[in-house]
This record gives sequence, C-alpha cells and structure tokens, in this order.
Amino acid sequence: MEAQDVTQTIELVRRAQAGNSDALNALFQRYYPRVQQIVRIRLGRRLRSKMDSGDIMQETFLSAMKSFDRYEVRTEARFLNWLCTIAEHQIGDAVDRVTAQKRNVDREVALERPTDSGHVGIDPVASGLIPPDLISKAEERAVLVDALASLPENYRELILLRDYMGMSWDEISEEIESPSADAARMRHGSALVKLAKEVKRQLPPAAEA
Repeated sequence: MEAQDVTQTIELVRRAQAGNSDALNALFQRYYPRVQQIVRIRLGRRLRSKMDSGDIMQETFLSAMKSFDRYEVRTEARFLNWLCTIAEHQIGDAVDRVTAQKRNVDREVALERPTDSGHVGIDPVASGLIPPDLISKAEERAVLVDALASLPENYRELILLRDYMGMSWDEISEEIESPSADAARMRHGSALVKLAKEVKRQLPPAAEA
C-alpha cells in the first residue's frame, strides 16, 4: 500500500467518525469495489446464482455505518478487513435465509460459507507465477473469480488477505496464526501456484493459446 493512500484513509475515517458525511461517502465509494469483489469470491458461483451480491453489499455498508463511530482505525488493510468481516456476517445471514427456503442448498453452504476474515489487482501477475496475458483472459471471462472461489479455503483466504486486502506479511501471519511472516509468504506462494492451475483448468483451450 502507498503511504499516501494509508494516510488518506485514516484521515477520512477520522473525519467520518467526527460526523462528516462526505468523508463517510468517500470511504465507502473507495472501498465498495474491493469489498464487492471479495463478497463475490466468497459466495462462489452457485450461491451467486441464488443471491445478489449487491444486496449483501448494501446491508454491509448500512451495518458499518451504524457501528462506524466505535471503530478504531489502525491501517488501511485493517479497515478493509473490518468491512469484509461485516460482509461475511451478511453472507452468513443470506445463506441462512436461502437454506430456510430450500433445504438442498446445505451442500453449497458447507462448501462456500466463509469462516475467516483481499486490492483488486493480483500480485501473481507481478510475481510471474501466472502469465499476465492469462490473468487478463481470466478476468475478461470472469474465470478468475470462479477460480479463486473454488480454491481450498486456506489458500483462498491467503490470497484475499494479501492481494485484495493488502495486508503485510506480519499481519497475515497473525491473522492465520502462522509461525512466522516467512512461513505465511511461503504458504501464499503455494496458494498462487494452485490458483494458476485452476485458472488454466477453467479457461477454454482457445483462451489459453
């Protein structure tokens, strides 16, 4: 994260806590796309077909507004994580509603419902683990979201924490209870390798060429 971005976020949070509605709106406009992307990934393809991520986003930010004055800002990543945690609760509530309406959704809940607490723009491109042209094609075809959603939860969460929330390795190590920041970095590398394989598997042969 750029230091200037972090400073701007902290300043917006403090102004919003003081009752400045323009600052509050600026914060939500700034982070809405990132939180929405994470919500879509955590819902997965099957649950996305049964509920609207836009509805979840609306409930997420309404809930955040109610408790915003009690939030203590530390870093931009932690602020984003806070919003995503609220979104997770909204996903859980939405899943419960879908389950009540249709019992056979239970299998999807077991697969898709998040249990842990992602900047749009994936680090794998920079690392070289996934060719940039492949990522571009995956994004165009919405394959990247589905590929991430289909990863094992521990891999998916590592990528969301690092590449979507922008957490530092120390923060990630604490979040996932890893022995060290280096260990978290190595596990993240394994997650990227798994994601690359899944992207290639889901892309049609013509798109990979």
